[in-house]
Amino acid sequence: MPATVSVPQMCTALVRNRLMSVDEARTAYQQWQNESADVEDADRFRKFLVQREFLTDYQATLIAHGRSEGYFIDSYKILDRIGQGRMAGVYEALSSKGARVAIKVLPPSKARNPQLLARFEREARMALKLDHPNVVKTLDVGSYNGLHYMVMECLEGETFDEVIKRQKKLAVREAVRVVHEAFLGLQHIHERGMIHRDLKPANLMLVPMGNDKPPKVTILDIGLGRTLFDESAETEKQETQITQEGVLLGTPDYLAPEQARDARSVDIRADIYSLGCVLYHALAGQPPFPDTNMLSQVIRHATEQPRPLRELNPEVPDGLQQVMNFLLAKDANQRYPTPERAAKALQIFLPIEPSVTPITEVMPTVKPESKPVPPQKPAAASDVPVGRLVSSKVEKPQPPPIKKEETKPAPAKKEEAKPAAAGEFDVELVAIPCPPPVPPKKPGAQRSLLDMDRRDFIMFGGGIASALVTILATAGLVRLVRSKPPEKPKSEENSQDK
Repeated sequence: MPATVSVPQMCTALVRNRLMSVDEARTAYQQWQNESADVEDADRFRKFLVQREFLTDYQATLIAHGRSEGYFIDSYKILDRIGQGRMAGVYEALSSKGARVAIKVLPPSKARNPQLLARFEREARMALKLDHPNVVKTLDVGSYNGLHYMVMECLEGETFDEVIKRQKKLAVREAVRVVHEAFLGLQHIHERGMIHRDLKPANLMLVPMGNDKPPKVTILDIGLGRTLFDESAETEKQETQITQEGVLLGTPDYLAPEQARDARSVDIRADIYSLGCVLYHALAGQPPFPDTNMLSQVIRHATEQPRPLRELNPEVPDGLQQVMNFLLAKDANQRYPTPERAAKALQIFLPIEPSVTPITEVMPTVKPESKPVPPQKPAAASDVPVGRLVSSKVEKPQPPPIKKEETKPAPAKKEEAKPAAAGEFDVELVAIPCPPPVPPKKPGAQRSLLDMDRRDFIMFGGGIASALVTILATAGLVRLVRSKPPEKPKSEENSQDK
């Protein structure tokens, strides 16, 4: 579109609207005079300012048409309009510290509605409490000259919707990875008492991380639906979104059955259903219920089962279909209760990064001059490295044999695991430290009288018992020797006297 103001007027507007200082505007005009054959061509001057990066195309277009506002929102310099079509209230801006940010401005038509304004302020301030790698950060909330706005981090990358449109079907691991990270971010939202209500591929941003790392998934538009910033939502019929009294209910392709009935009564499980639909779309190449009729989609979400994933993508494992059945359950009570539980269910389908545990963390330290007592192997188990089988059924420990020819202390008692009937107890593999090594006794070394082992105690007890028996036998013999002879009967004494 050709410019409507002259070159000198444009230079004046640059300074007046704080896009350039006086010196910067003078320098730009001098360069223009040196390089241009027609210094009065305002349209070429506009393009020159953009090519030399004095202005963005958005700023230069406003200047060329004599606009005196729209360059700043509070202290934020507007660089470009991000939103397309009806999304006229989203801008890329530069903060006073030079950081690129994204600003959402509530349209004046919405701000005049007390309910929408209250909703915007409430949910925008709640978004300030969110701080998670997989959730877009809200940096500021405020109002300026009648405009109500919220400031968020400006992300570079592409939406998951763009990826799906380009690739049609994603590899299983990549699709699961994206939705798994989204569930982690959704758990943080849930813990802060918020609900998204409009999770879809277009609200998942894939941000490049570099260094051959996969892109990071970031959830956008927390709690603030598109119609809240849509200036034409009140007058035009929405074909891609469902609205009720200006409140966004969701997108039909990813809409939970209960959310279609009453969006105000849903909880986090509606968002879990929506992310399940997103995963289905990424794996199958189409939403669970592809249909051009919005009402038909709503009914199918509530009454029909989607086609099995294996019919649309043979690479999908059976276990993932079972997870999908929980994610897309019609009854919210049959779904995973929290995003964290859903993320754990998807964890097994992610690539496992190998981790090596240092051997020093498992095996105890053994002194070089001695050898540890070897653990006994379980009778009903195969060789198990570093660990043993421990059952909940306690067996009686077997005493170790006593070697008479040695004076070493007996080895420590070991619990011998015995085979048990199936179903008697559960077996758990645990790592336990080996018993401390027993240093051998040096031959010929003198021992203290108190340093007695089991064999010494047995011999000592036997000696005491033998001594007691000898003493008792001797005492009995002495008593028998010293005893008096038996007295004669009186009848014999009388016969002798006669």
